[in-house]
Amino acid sequence: MSTTQYYVSREGKQMGPYPLNSIAEMVKKNELTMLDYLYDDSSGDWVLLMEYQDLAQQLKDHKPEAPPKPGSKQPAAEADTEDHEEMAEAVQAAEGQPSHMVAEWYILKGENKFGPFSYPDVLKMLQQKVVFEFDFAWHPGLSTWVRIADLDPFKPDNIGKMKETLMPEISEVFFRRRHRRVRYGGTILVHDNKSVWKGKGVEISAGGAGVVMENAMVVPGQTLYLHFKPGDGVPPFNAICEVVSKQYVEGVKEKNAPIRYGLKFTSISPTTQKFLQEFAKRSEAA
Repeated sequence: MSTTQYYVSREGKQMGPYPLNSIAEMVKKNELTMLDYLYDDSSGDWVLLMEYQDLAQQLKDHKPEAPPKPGSKQPAAEADTEDHEEMAEAVQAAEGQPSHMVAEWYILKGENKFGPFSYPDVLKMLQQKVVFEFDFAWHPGLSTWVRIADLDPFKPDNIGKMKETLMPEISEVFFRRRHRRVRYGGTILVHDNKSVWKGKGVEISAGGAGVVMENAMVVPGQTLYLHFKPGDGVPPFNAICEVVSKQYVEGVKEKNAPIRYGLKFTSISPTTQKFLQEFAKRSEAA
C-alpha cells in the first residue's frame, strides 16, 4: 500500500498530511467533501478531491450496486420518525422555492456515483469543469439518471433567470472561477491523431480555452492536441485538451458549421501555465 501522504484544504484551512485511505475515511464521515482540495505533487497544484483518480478508486468499493429507485427515500428499517419530521420541516421551510433548489442531487461520472450535493454545488462543479454537461444527475423524484444537458434546471435560459432572481449563493457561483478567463483571438492548429484543422481563440485561462472551429464532428470527452500560434499577446505553446462543452455558433448543425468548444487543458507545461495566469491578471486589470 502506498505510504504517500497528502495535504488537504477545506474552506481555506490547510490540514494534514494524511495517507489516501485516511482522506477517504474523512470523506465517508463528512469531515471532508468532494469539493475540498488535495495538493497533488505530480501536477504541483491543488485539485478537487473529485478530480483525483486514486481517491476515486479508494471510494469505488463503497459505491451502490444499483441506481437509485424512482422516488426512493430511506428504507423504513433505517429511517426513524425524527428523520421524517426533520425532512418535512426542511421542505416546509423551503416552500416557495423551485423543487430543484431543495433537492439533494447525485452525480454519475462513468461508473462512479457522487453526492448528495446542493443545486449551487452542482452549478459550481459545472463551472469548474469537474462535472460536465454530458455527465448524468439524479434526485429523488426522477425515475432514472438523466444527462445534465437535458435537465431543465441546468439549461442556459433557466440558469440565467436564476442568476438574477434567486438567493445570493447562486449569483456568487456565476462569478467565482478557478482560473481567470480573458479574451483571446489567436490562431490554433488542432489535430485528433487523424486530421488537422484550424481554430480561432475566443477566451483563454491557465486551465483551458474557448475555441471556435469549423468542425462539428468533435464531441465532449474527446482528446485534442493543440498548437497555439503566437499572437494576441500569447507566445506559441502546445497543449493536450479535453473537450468539455459544445455550442453551435450560428445554429446550423452541418459538418462544417462553426462551433464554439470549451477545452480543458489536461497537459500543459508549468512555464506556460504560469504565463497564462499572469497574462489573465494583466488583461483583466487593463
